[in-house]
Amino acid sequence: MRMWRFLPGLALLWLTACGKDVLPAGVEPRALYLDAGSGSTRSFSVSECTASQVSAVLLFTGEAAQSGDFTSRVQWHSSSPETLYVSDGVTPYSDGLVYAAGALLAIRPGSAQITATYLSFVASATVEVRELDSLRIEPELTDLAENVQQQFDLYVRYAEGQAEQLATSNAQWSFPRTTALAAVGATTGVVTTNSAAADTLELSAQLAGCTRDVRTRFRVSTVQSLEVGYEQGSELRLPVGYSEAVTVHARFAAADSTLQNVAGFVEVDGLDDDLLALTAGTEALYVQAVDTSASNAASGFTMTLDSAKLTVQSKLWTPVETDLLSFKISPVDLRMQFPDTPVLQALGTFADGVQRPIGRHVTWLSGATSLAIGGGINDTAGKLTSEDIDATVEVTATQAEATEDTTDSVLVRTYASTSTLPP
Repeated sequence: MRMWRFLPGLALLWLTACGKDVLPAGVEPRALYLDAGSGSTRSFSVSECTASQVSAVLLFTGEAAQSGDFTSRVQWHSSSPETLYVSDGVTPYSDGLVYAAGALLAIRPGSAQITATYLSFVASATVEVRELDSLRIEPELTDLAENVQQQFDLYVRYAEGQAEQLATSNAQWSFPRTTALAAVGATTGVVTTNSAAADTLELSAQLAGCTRDVRTRFRVSTVQSLEVGYEQGSELRLPVGYSEAVTVHARFAAADSTLQNVAGFVEVDGLDDDLLALTAGTEALYVQAVDTSASNAASGFTMTLDSAKLTVQSKLWTPVETDLLSFKISPVDLRMQFPDTPVLQALGTFADGVQRPIGRHVTWLSGATSLAIGGGINDTAGKLTSEDIDATVEVTATQAEATEDTTDSVLVRTYASTSTLPP
């Protein structure tokens, strides 16, 4: 049962006897109203495929404005439950779940009137269910390598001008047509492929509690070759203590095919761990120089995608001793809207005249708890995650080994998902 809401010092006691509600002498109910979050209302709107809450509040006579939350006591009704469902807190919904009394599930665009009844008191409100602005699945791939996994994510924009929301775990993932070529996690969006075939598969993501879905199509194909990319291009010198990101993509035979990132699935062999260390991420491999004891010694490694029986050789890195002179954070002016997760980079200038990304090797510090930033040699280094608020936060990066400037900072402006970004 929900807690009552009373003014301070008010000692109104609600008793139940013989199945009837009993009030203290001189106190009687006088009106019932609905509250969708901002006080008494007779109309409001919600977005399609969202869950929200409305309360039923009973007013009483007396010297002060006395009120009680009667959401769990009233009888709830929706004039169009196929458009907007309202829960009574007892009856299971079609998904088998019992939602809290007054919970609203917006099923499809349209209008519905919700009504709360208690004794002779009736309160109602007209609710408009707005159509979703957009749904999309990411990444968009024409082909998936056989016998690997691929994470797909669902993004939803509930209203024009708002930021997209990550909704992967709020969807039901499936292949509408039964297939033996691949399987998908029903709540994760992770596709596991089997053997290659010419058939085109259709993957569906349907938001929970409504009928809206979005689909993407791809083939399960044989990988023809592996394409390796380097953060520093053809540069072979790598300062001791610093790293370079290496990407690995699968290329397919069809001319219209997109590349698929398979860095998380390759096996590495032949690495000279006296010279180099390697950290495997999902987005890339991170190669770090650790020693220069052997003059002009160079090392690389081979990358093998076992499922395709393909191997590719990396370039050869030469660890070098060269001082980091200074660095700068980029971009210098960053605006982000929840739930975006942009990445800050730190670009270092070294004594050998080469500029290199060193964002994985600085200490990041956020000036507010509302903004977090990833650090370390991994996929999330420099990645920003904010709360759903408007704020201006100073972010500082420090690298004590720099011989000139050891610190740099930028202002990051965060905006709530419902805010409009300035021009």
